[in-house]
Amino acid sequence: MVPIRNVSYIFCTLSISIMAYGAEAGPKKAIVIGASSGMGREVAKLLSMQGYTVGLAARRLPLLQSLQQELPNPSHIKQLDVTATDAREKLQELIDEMGGLDLIVIAISAYLDNRRGWTEQRRTLVTDSMAFIAMADVAFKYFIQQNSGHLVGISSTSGLRGSASSPVYSGSKACIMYYMEGMRNYMIQNNINVQVTDIIPGFVAVEHSALGADPSAYCEITCGQAGQEILAAIKAQKKTAIIPSSIWWVAIILKYAPDWLYNRYFSWM
Repeated sequence: MVPIRNVSYIFCTLSISIMAYGAEAGPKKAIVIGASSGMGREVAKLLSMQGYTVGLAARRLPLLQSLQQELPNPSHIKQLDVTATDAREKLQELIDEMGGLDLIVIAISAYLDNRRGWTEQRRTLVTDSMAFIAMADVAFKYFIQQNSGHLVGISSTSGLRGSASSPVYSGSKACIMYYMEGMRNYMIQNNINVQVTDIIPGFVAVEHSALGADPSAYCEITCGQAGQEILAAIKAQKKTAIIPSSIWWVAIILKYAPDWLYNRYFSWM
């Protein structure tokens, strides 16, 4: 029979060890790329309210600074243009400055339709596919090394089917959707504890949109509503999440309707 004093000693030692581990681990750390506005800004606020230390990354420094003043918990700022040649190095710098990373949310977009010239179309391709993958690759390398982490990427329902009104944009979003699916399958097949979530929003009233004047817009939601649904998807570690969840039927039509039916009755999507 173990003496009571020995049991007490063991209990105290265990308690101190657990407390020391918790203090060392500290709050979880998240980076939001595209935090200056739109859904990225809302998600950054919500993560900070959940106790995360948040890294704020975007081009527009004054907007990041104003956001930092609104956050209840410590945060870091990194002015970063995802299309610049030094973007990957700056993202790694931010990870190092934060002392680690548990979650990254990539919320970037450069919507331009096919009525623009090649210069504008190229910008969409670079931002919505190449730059996204460049940022995700830095995060994935870090997560694979530590065998933990969660990448959340924001794509679009436009990526579910080639859009006649914006084929470059829909093609770019399809690229990142399949990229995230491929990386998720890589993690599963190699038993790596890294989660990948594809957020697939419909019409969200971000700052550069004019959805109210667009007769084809349907079920439009605010950035605040989108942020809440994105946070729920992060907590549930979902593989994919349609935003808002009420437009699940849109995803089915876009994905599975035959061409003759889609082009005749659903071209407004």
